[in-house]
Amino acid sequence: MEEIKGTEALEREILEDAAKRSERIVRKAGDEAEALRQRSAQELDAKIAGLEREKAERIAAMRRETLSKLPLEKTRQKARFVDAALKDSIQKALAGMEGEKIGAWCLSALQARKSALEGRKVSLRHKGLGSKAPPAIAELLGAALASQAEDQALPARGIVLGASDDSMTMTLDEARGELAAALLPSLFGEGRLS
Repeated sequence: MEEIKGTEALEREILEDAAKRSERIVRKAGDEAEALRQRSAQELDAKIAGLEREKAERIAAMRRETLSKLPLEKTRQKARFVDAALKDSIQKALAGMEGEKIGAWCLSALQARKSALEGRKVSLRHKGLGSKAPPAIAELLGAALASQAEDQALPARGIVLGASDDSMTMTLDEARGELAAALLPSLFGEGRLS
């Protein structure tokens, strides 16, 4: 019996020892789990903070970029408006101009470019030049002039010279900026728009 009591005591001792060990293992596992949870929470908080910083930096960069473009876009819109208004005014001024003045400019511009026509036969088409310019242009071209006709199908008042061999076409008309500069020098003179 004593042996049984000794065995039971030994068994109880072994069970108590096993219970203490398992309690230590469970406590250690709990501590490790808590440490892991805290590390994970800290890492997650750090990642969230990093993402929020990155988001704030991107928003700030986009805001800076947008604000830096505003003055440039405002200037562009102003330039477009001024350009459109100026072109409209010039078109109105040229539309109201006599054909004789446009014809005189075409003659003057052709005199300056006459060297480009040397050795070629050209045909002349014109529109809205008045009565004096076509004969004067024909006289200027002399033997180089193969044909001459008024052409109401031209898109603007002026002249179109075409070489007989199709090697060259010269257009001088009211749609050209140089006509505006020649006829409206107060707008395009030195220190003005060009």
